[in-house]
Amino acid sequence: MPVPPISTQHRQPSRGLHTRSNALRIFICDDDFSFSAELAGFLASSGFEVKTLRDGKSPIDIFELFRPDIVFLDIYMPPPDGFEIMNHIAQDTRQRDITMILMSGATDSVLEVARRFCQAREIKAAAVLSKPIRLADVIKLCKEHPRATSAQTGGA
Repeated sequence: MPVPPISTQHRQPSRGLHTRSNALRIFICDDDFSFSAELAGFLASSGFEVKTLRDGKSPIDIFELFRPDIVFLDIYMPPPDGFEIMNHIAQDTRQRDITMILMSGATDSVLEVARRFCQAREIKAAAVLSKPIRLADVIKLCKEHPRATSAQTGGA
């Protein structure tokens, strides 16, 4: 997957996960740190605020502290895996507007099970992507988020 060099712009001090930016917040929840770093660099250079598992906290802690608008979620990871994280999100009523983008190198049938798992828990699965993913698809999905759309049109 060709991507621009990873910028140091997306690296932030470890003082906390909240920042002052009004940019769309994206959490890449994937245990493949090389993949996450490339994707984070690409998204940060496109104007998004990005956190990955490299921030030194558990996926649940990052989710709770960062309050992302979009989560790119790998299905298969060491615990907590993608299904456990989806259960956590489903129980968190403050996150009903979150956009979930499921991704995995698993078979299409496993990805379909994950999509239905989200649907059964009333989590908006905006996409189910097979790895390797296309960067053009990633940017398109991020720009379709309601908060990104309202910022482009001058809304709140």
